[in-house]
Amino acid sequence: MEKYITRLAVVDKMIRRKATGSPKELSQKLQISESTVFRLMRTLKANMGLKIEWSAKHHSYVYTSDSQKFNLDRLILSSEE
Repeated sequence: MEKYITRLAVVDKMIRRKATGSPKELSQKLQISESTVFRLMRTLKANMGLKIEWSAKHHSYVYTSDSQKFNLDRLILSSEE
């Protein structure tokens, strides 16, 4: 579970930097399968309520509107305290 949460945090940072690339590229960067990439995205969208969409302009997944205010690192640190 800890590994999955760490991956969520890494994907969150990459989305914020607009540096995910395509699902295939992201899977290669993280050395995980594309299906794991889609599972991570589903978790961020469905379980955490974040609005994420593909941006052709940035060639990356990006957060939209209020999702920008969310910070997964703070959530992880809060749960560890």
